[in-house]
Amino acid sequence: MKFEDEIKQKKFATTGQKAFLNVVFTANFLQAAVRENLKPFGLTLQQYNVLRILRGRHPKCANPSEIKEVMLDKNPDLTRLCDRMVINGWISRDIDKDNRRKMMISITKEGLNLLKEMDEHMDVAQQKMNFLSDKENLQLSDLLDKMRG
Repeated sequence: MKFEDEIKQKKFATTGQKAFLNVVFTANFLQAAVRENLKPFGLTLQQYNVLRILRGRHPKCANPSEIKEVMLDKNPDLTRLCDRMVINGWISRDIDKDNRRKMMISITKEGLNLLKEMDEHMDVAQQKMNFLSDKENLQLSDLLDKMRG
């Protein structure tokens, strides 16, 4: 369905406004699909993002600023987010041996197992983009990069 039909608005001040609103609308649509796939696992989108970042660095650890730097959502309170993830056994936190003021975070075996179990379910959410060809996906990605400057 066309964006303007979805939001029941036919006129926009500029084509840029229409494109901007369409990007926001589509981002929310995709995030809702991802959240729906995360729900059975009791994870938020931010927690899933942290687990994926840590899995990518495994077996190495990461400090909170390194994690926050590459997160998709830069706004969450990472300390509280990690507190809940430690309680669930998905990550562990340790003090850096060389710098006691620095916290090091790593994914646990439980976190790795959870992600492995989730991979198939998350692929379903990502398949929302399968209606685009590889060329179109690359073009879209390039346009989004350009939009962010």
